[in-house]
Amino acid sequence: MGRKLGVPNKITAEVKEKLANILDEAIDSIDIKTMTKAERIKLIQISIQYVIPRLKQVEEITEEEPRKFEIEIIDSLSKYSDEELDKAIKK
Repeated sequence: MGRKLGVPNKITAEVKEKLANILDEAIDSIDIKTMTKAERIKLIQISIQYVIPRLKQVEEITEEEPRKFEIEIIDSLSKYSDEELDKAIKK
């Protein structure tokens, strides 16, 4: 029988707490003054992901009104006979 719905997992909570403590100690032990500029930038680059949430891509969808248009058929071939059209096609 498992845990009841909504009850947090004790082991997961303990692991998260221990990891948080380890990270706190590691961060406290970093001497930023001795780091190169490149190392500082890398530290900022990695840590900022956990401080500032990433923006999601937003797609703007706009509904376009249907366009009305007219089609006018110009029958310029009607003035020619079928024989004349056949001759023109065969050429």
